[in-house]
Amino acid sequence: GNIYVTIAKKKIFGDVGIDMLAGPSEILVVADKKNNPDWIAADLLSQAEHDVNSRSILITNNSLFGREVLKSISVILKSLPRAKIASQSWKKNGAIIILKNFSNVHKIINEISPEHLELAIDKPEFLLDKIQNAGSIFLGKYTPEAIGDYVAGPNHVLPTGGFTKSLSGISVASFQKTISVQEITKKGLGNLSNDIVRLARAEGLEAHAKAVEVRMSKNEY
Repeated sequence: GNIYVTIAKKKIFGDVGIDMLAGPSEILVVADKKNNPDWIAADLLSQAEHDVNSRSILITNNSLFGREVLKSISVILKSLPRAKIASQSWKKNGAIIILKNFSNVHKIINEISPEHLELAIDKPEFLLDKIQNAGSIFLGKYTPEAIGDYVAGPNHVLPTGGFTKSLSGISVASFQKTISVQEITKKGLGNLSNDIVRLARAEGLEAHAKAVEVRMSKNEY
């Protein structure tokens, strides 16, 4: 959704359940020089055209390739119906990061914690094992983020703004309400009683402690 969807969710939150308050869309692309710069430029603009506040970032290990992508962005923008929005987004929030190699790129990815992450490199599965923070990951040069929007299958409502460090995209579990149930035996309560009593009294909650102690006393029911 956009800012209007987010505001609507915020207004009804508390009265009904919502999935999350998601911000502007984001994409982080990791690509080497073996890619077609037009492909990567289009991927970056696929998020930039959403909103002027969207964020598109490319990380590459080849400065020449980075410049070629930048040229492609300028060309593609001329033909986009939403060129004004995409152009503002790219100028405001777009970035191309040049690394000597990809040995530590996972650290940057995990710090940025993007909503969408494209790994347009050879053998992306080796990097996949090191990714801890990302909403949805797209592996290989023929897997643009756009497939996630429309046909890939996994739910595409994803956390933004760095919240992939602590949140996941919505799933069936997001629409379920759970109730916890506990049961303990006399022996089990006895084994845990000292810890419970100690913690309760540390909080100054004497009745909590008594609720356990009376069950452990000689005058039990």
